[in-house]
Amino acid sequence: MPRPRTRVVVVGAAVVALLAGLFLAVPVAWLELDGPPAPPVSTIADLPEGAQVTAIDRACGSGGCWLEVSVLAAAGTTGQELSNEVTPDGEVCGVRSVVDLRRVCTSTRAVGPTDARFVVRYQRYLDL
Repeated sequence: MPRPRTRVVVVGAAVVALLAGLFLAVPVAWLELDGPPAPPVSTIADLPEGAQVTAIDRACGSGGCWLEVSVLAAAGTTGQELSNEVTPDGEVCGVRSVVDLRRVCTSTRAVGPTDARFVVRYQRYLDL
């Protein structure tokens, strides 16, 4: 039979571990279930020098909300070159932080002669 002091240490360690787990898990679950419906404009993939955002529209559907961002290419650059630089593989995704596990993905929606339209959306890690 364990000594009373050992039991107190084991129970204390279990309580600390449980509280630490809750402290880390609750914010992640909260963001998954009730986070902002569309990512902020600042989360769009890096734009090349000289490119200018000309319009930002917000749209929503059954999969959530997203931003549609129109970007004018820099002088001497085509819309296709702009698209290839911003989303080289068709889509670029990145995690926002350790607590916010939703990935922010930028993909190309349409390409014009001197501009491109991108979609910025959340891809939820847990897909809740």
